[in-house]
Amino acid sequence: MPPPEQADTPRTSSKTGSSAVATANQGRASMRTRMNHARRAAKGSSRLRVVGLLACVAMLAAACGGGDAAETEQPDESAAGAEEDTTDSADQGSDGNDGDTGETDAAEDEGPAETLRIGVHPAAFDAGFLHMAEEQGFYEKHNVDVEFVELQSASQALPALVAGEVDIIEQSPGALFIASQQGETDVAIVGSSMMGIPYTIYASKEFESLQDLEGASLAVSSPTGLPALVANLILADAGVDLSTIEYVNAGGNADRYRAVVAGTADAASSPADFVPQAEDDGVNVLALSTEALPDYPRYTLLARRAVLDEKPDAVVRYLAGLIEGLRYAFDNPDEAKALAADHMGVDLDDPRVAYMHELIVDGGLVSPNAEIPREKLEFQEQVLLDIGELNEPVDLDAFIEESFLDQALERVGGAR
Repeated sequence: MPPPEQADTPRTSSKTGSSAVATANQGRASMRTRMNHARRAAKGSSRLRVVGLLACVAMLAAACGGGDAAETEQPDESAAGAEEDTTDSADQGSDGNDGDTGETDAAEDEGPAETLRIGVHPAAFDAGFLHMAEEQGFYEKHNVDVEFVELQSASQALPALVAGEVDIIEQSPGALFIASQQGETDVAIVGSSMMGIPYTIYASKEFESLQDLEGASLAVSSPTGLPALVANLILADAGVDLSTIEYVNAGGNADRYRAVVAGTADAASSPADFVPQAEDDGVNVLALSTEALPDYPRYTLLARRAVLDEKPDAVVRYLAGLIEGLRYAFDNPDEAKALAADHMGVDLDDPRVAYMHELIVDGGLVSPNAEIPREKLEFQEQVLLDIGELNEPVDLDAFIEESFLDQALERVGGAR
């Protein structure tokens, strides 16, 4: 069956509280999760929707910036706020814990919390990782007030950051590299929330290999969007002549997959969410980015240097809370899967929930240390040089600021 229509429907209201869970799905969440939600919901809004941000950067810059947010399958309004997860730990069960592994305790007496505005892209089945720190109250534990601003396209992210609309964004840094050649950006890379990208090349049954796609039609969002860029890199590496590909603008993630199911496109570049249902839909899975494009970066954390100068302690505390959330997701997979299901408005036994959880873990898409993936940055830099978007190599050392992450890791008991 093609994915439900509601999966493409964006939320139209701001997300309030920390991670509001749909009433119909609350029975699946753990008692601890519900208690944490109720406690934080009383404190007011923490995740807002941005409207009317600055104009786009160049389309390819946006694509290289890694933001597939505008195409990400979104839950309906009743499914706002849960999140997804990863693997079981040998010494921690799914009943949850406080994330305590020797790290710094909550800091109730450290004075008023400073506020950071974080620009994020809408999450899908990866929400258990990306939202877990918020859900479990780890930002409060580290005494930092984190306000999430939900960006609706990658093209909003860097302009919003540079303009001071937000303090930090989650974004693949390609747009930053390109912008740096056109002037001073005063932006640094301080960590990552999801450093790998979970994309797939789907095709009709008659196409059994990537090489078979020469001369085929390919469903993408736009010729210069992230799905097209990912597909081009994978196909070119497989020896396919890209000049023979007919690109079909087919809309969002689910729309592109449906185009293959319906026979209006021979193939599609879309997230791996649909792999569990592909065989039943008569669709072949020809490539996974975790195998064919493992070095392409997704979400690094980009911060304005002015914020690093003015609120260095808040940045460290934010990173510490994020790290605890990511680790909690790794250590409590049942809770995280339930959050992912709630967030997407699907049943917990929907095969996409478990599949995406396992893909994120086994594919190494998330670092429990929120690390800065230098090798991936180098790979993306080379891609941008190869396609002519960069005129010369960038100085990665000038962009990377590891001291904040180092301090955050000290707060949570060190690196894993």
